[in-house]
Amino acid sequence: MDLAELEKMSIGAVDKYLRDRVATSDFRISELTDILIQKAIMLKTSDIHIEPTKRGIRIRCRVDGCFQELAVLPATLHDQLISRIKVLADLISHQRSIVQEGRITYNVGGKPQDLRVSIVPTVSGENAVLRMFSSSQETFELDKLGYERDVVKRIVSMLFDLNGMILLTGPSGSGKTTTLYSLMLEIVREMDDYASMITIEDPVEYEFGLFPQMQVDRNAKLDFASGLAAVLRQDPEVIMVGEIRDTETAEVGLRAALTGHLVLSTIHAGSACETVTRLINMGLEPFIVASALSGVIAQRLVRKVCQACKEEYSPDRSKLEFFSHVMRDRALPTFHRGKGCEACDFTAYRGRIPVAELLEIDDDLRSMILSKAQTSQIRKHMGTKDWTAMVHDGLIKVSKGLTTIEEIFRVVSLREVS
Repeated sequence: MDLAELEKMSIGAVDKYLRDRVATSDFRISELTDILIQKAIMLKTSDIHIEPTKRGIRIRCRVDGCFQELAVLPATLHDQLISRIKVLADLISHQRSIVQEGRITYNVGGKPQDLRVSIVPTVSGENAVLRMFSSSQETFELDKLGYERDVVKRIVSMLFDLNGMILLTGPSGSGKTTTLYSLMLEIVREMDDYASMITIEDPVEYEFGLFPQMQVDRNAKLDFASGLAAVLRQDPEVIMVGEIRDTETAEVGLRAALTGHLVLSTIHAGSACETVTRLINMGLEPFIVASALSGVIAQRLVRKVCQACKEEYSPDRSKLEFFSHVMRDRALPTFHRGKGCEACDFTAYRGRIPVAELLEIDDDLRSMILSKAQTSQIRKHMGTKDWTAMVHDGLIKVSKGLTTIEEIFRVVSLREVS
């Protein structure tokens, strides 16, 4: 099957085609693997899940944050399919009782696509997940990610100080790493003559070739904390740490920010306000957090309304009341949703954009950090200011017809709305 024909096929048609091919005498497992990966790439999948179940091999793609079932194949093909993926990823094909990780570079239509492979043994057989990483630097354009313009300006202002720590927070799959890379590229474009840059990642998700990128190697006793301590001896202006997972990494990073470095990293917390108290609860001295932290960006990804089948509609009464309650000074906008068409594979959505909140650490917040203020106190304080919380940012995007209020309810935590 050629690529043009495969691209036109619906998911249901792909499933039927594969089932028919499996029943033929000239079927090859390499053909099946190629079709699955190629179709997943065409769908702009973020990851492929190959799961052994009672129904057979369940193959699902995560598209715009939601799963779509690509195919269910006979269980008798499971070992062959997993072995083929192992061969492509240069793993040990005959070992079925150990965790294995690898990488595949796949070419579709002349465009290379990186896939990270993770295979784990389960009682039903090996479970495989292939994560996709874009090979296009256009993905990492800060002003094209979907942030509001005033937020981009304020982020850039913090960046170009080349000083302090900027943290991103959000759940797994919320686009934190993409935003980090965008921040790094923004510095490269504007301040390459003034800034030496380096990253410490686990793993290196995309190789830019524009600045040094270090990969964590626990077998060589190189983790985030030791890697950060090592690169500080090279005195770079900008350091990107993939994730703060422990107190040691956080403390080294904050002290680096205190001594004239810009440190960019991610941390797991529920919101921008909660990130501040999380650092203190990790055992860090409040005066270090207050002095070194420049800002926190919290984000989630929501699905965009498909522009090809966009139509007006009226949400239910409870959601209209919620909009009016949160956006007190705004009249109800014209709401839009997707009807469902071939362009969006009848999901009504196509692509994702971030909804975010930016917490800039000013003198008032520094005083609150020094007094070990609780998250609720910081949130209440920010409520007295002209601050755009994540839910507000989401509803602004609803007003613009970019997403639906149902998506905001699905993705954004509403417990902080007063």
